[in-house]
Amino acid sequence: MWDRVVHLFAGVESHFDRVDGRLVLVAVVFHVANHGLRSLAWRNVLASAHPEQRVPLVGVAAAYAVGVALNAVLPGRGGDAAKLALVRTRIEGSHVATIASTMAVIVLFDLVAATLLVLGVCLSGTVPFAPQLPLADVPGWAAAHLPAAAGAGLVLAGAAVLAVRRARGLLRGLLAQARQGGAILRTPGRYARRVALVQACAWTCRIAVVFLLLQAFGLHATIPTAALVMVLCGASTLIPLTPGGAGTQQVMLAYALGQAASAALVLSFSVGMQVGITAINAAMGLAAAMVAFRTLVPLAALRAGVRLARAGA
Repeated sequence: MWDRVVHLFAGVESHFDRVDGRLVLVAVVFHVANHGLRSLAWRNVLASAHPEQRVPLVGVAAAYAVGVALNAVLPGRGGDAAKLALVRTRIEGSHVATIASTMAVIVLFDLVAATLLVLGVCLSGTVPFAPQLPLADVPGWAAAHLPAAAGAGLVLAGAAVLAVRRARGLLRGLLAQARQGGAILRTPGRYARRVALVQACAWTCRIAVVFLLLQAFGLHATIPTAALVMVLCGASTLIPLTPGGAGTQQVMLAYALGQAASAALVLSFSVGMQVGITAINAAMGLAAAMVAFRTLVPLAALRAGVRLARAGA
């Protein structure tokens, strides 16, 4: 077994020597463009939620970059808390629920786009993607555990009703603030122009990044394959078991691309892409933190960002 592991990692190292650096540089340009476009879309959502305030694009972009960088090194998506806290300091009189709601508006488009992409790729058959799920034992398991599940559900429902009754006033205020964050959704034309179109361009940049990196590592690159890899990389971070989905991402990509290339090549691509993107995000986040916290000392900016993420988590 150890001989296989050593042989696998030796093969991974050899593939890095053949990477096309020119394609990697172009991918970096598209990656930076994706950051800028997503920051612009979020800024437009925030501006609609706070029409009486000036929402600076630079401040939002800095908060976004800091949050992305921290998400790559902190478990539990602590960077999202830093994003929220930083943006709140840029918008006078803003509320946590409102800003969190604007972040949900951005995620809403991502969920719809990812679902449509996966369905399109699977239905087209251009990429083999047919996971085998152990569904045969589900009915028996459900029947055996149904009474306990029903009892637990009733208890939780009763507790939820009591909690809602006691916190009714607080919930009304939070719901009003959350509705404020989704204000742009009430003007579909404006949402389409200022958010959906911008996010669609950002998604195009993200697919281009993966497409170029597939080519750079010598893998067969197609638009459907790049789209599927991008969605899988995003899905690996939904359940934040590890910082940046490390490990989870490698397993998912090994499954999706295993039929098209050797394990060593897929692993070298996966590790190289994750490490490279994490390094770029860290550099952008550190520069943004220095701007956001108004310091020329990188270590001080990093410590301030981590403290902010932990305080908001």
